[in-house]
Amino acid sequence: MARPTTLQKFNRVMLAFLLFFTLLHLGAPFLKPLAIGGLFAMLLVPVSRKLEKWGLKRLWAAIISVVAIVIVLVILLILLIHQIGNLTSDLPELGKTLADKLEQVHAFIIEKFNLTNQQQLEYIRQELKISVELIASYLKTILRFSGTILIKFILVMILTAVFLFYRTKLKNFVFMLFGAYQHHDPYLIVAAEGTSHPSAIINDIAQVANSYIAGVFLVTLILSVVNTIGLMVIGLEHALFFGLLAGILNIIPYVGSVGGSLIPVIYALLTRDSWSTPLIIGVFFLVVQLSESYFLTPNITGAKVRLNPMAIIIGLLLGGFIWGVAGMILVIPYLGIAKVIFDHVNKLRPYGYLLGKDENGNGT
Repeated sequence: MARPTTLQKFNRVMLAFLLFFTLLHLGAPFLKPLAIGGLFAMLLVPVSRKLEKWGLKRLWAAIISVVAIVIVLVILLILLIHQIGNLTSDLPELGKTLADKLEQVHAFIIEKFNLTNQQQLEYIRQELKISVELIASYLKTILRFSGTILIKFILVMILTAVFLFYRTKLKNFVFMLFGAYQHHDPYLIVAAEGTSHPSAIINDIAQVANSYIAGVFLVTLILSVVNTIGLMVIGLEHALFFGLLAGILNIIPYVGSVGGSLIPVIYALLTRDSWSTPLIIGVFFLVVQLSESYFLTPNITGAKVRLNPMAIIIGLLLGGFIWGVAGMILVIPYLGIAKVIFDHVNKLRPYGYLLGKDENGNGT
């Protein structure tokens, strides 16, 4: 049989990618809970191991680990809801300030573009009508799916506990999957030709997952504290809410940090008469983001997830297209895991090279 040409190989790779991402998109309702549960399980493996060393059975260690993460998430949610409640109490004052700002905008438009107040108000009414309809639609959707979201959250936590409990079986499965053959011992696997030993792959994946996921949570906590203290010092109202929001949104690379910075800046523009406070807040977030990008993230999450900016940006676009916001959050750790696998398999190393950074620290 004739060997496939380079074009045929390329076509096969493109077809495999197309089928893979199509399955991800069509299977989102099933695959998203698995992916989120897997990440939580990777995060909680050290906690579960520690509890097992203290004498607890694996089942109870898994349950206690999951309950602990649920308590943390519930406390965070309650805190955010409380802060949103405080923010809504300021809406009447915010509306008055916004009206004053609009009057200034009206005067500027009349002076520069010769449009009457009536024309401007008609345009604003149309835009507000569209905006209100969109907000109402989103609220109805949120209320309609709130029960579904709760059920999915419970399902994700159950999956997390199941993955923690069956992690040895999953590890042995990977051994068998990557092994060429078995000896008499069913768990003694010899690696296939051109592939690193499965234990090396699993160890590297565990290091990537633990260092990245735990690091992201730690960076989020540090940024939330720093943002809150900074906004309090600047004198912005609801500093805790905006600080937490900016810290949490930072989980989404690039996009989240920009969004988290713009929200308090816009709030300051609407509530302050001068430009100095929004400008100070913008400079503050710029300094924080530079510190996070060049110091916090490289030193806390480690150098294990060495994805270049091109791979991250394309991954964010693809993750958002396939799974929405959840995809943008999940894509980076799973790309890091994919890179580990690519680097350990000779035939897949070109893809690992494409995703990763070079030794000189850049992507060129």
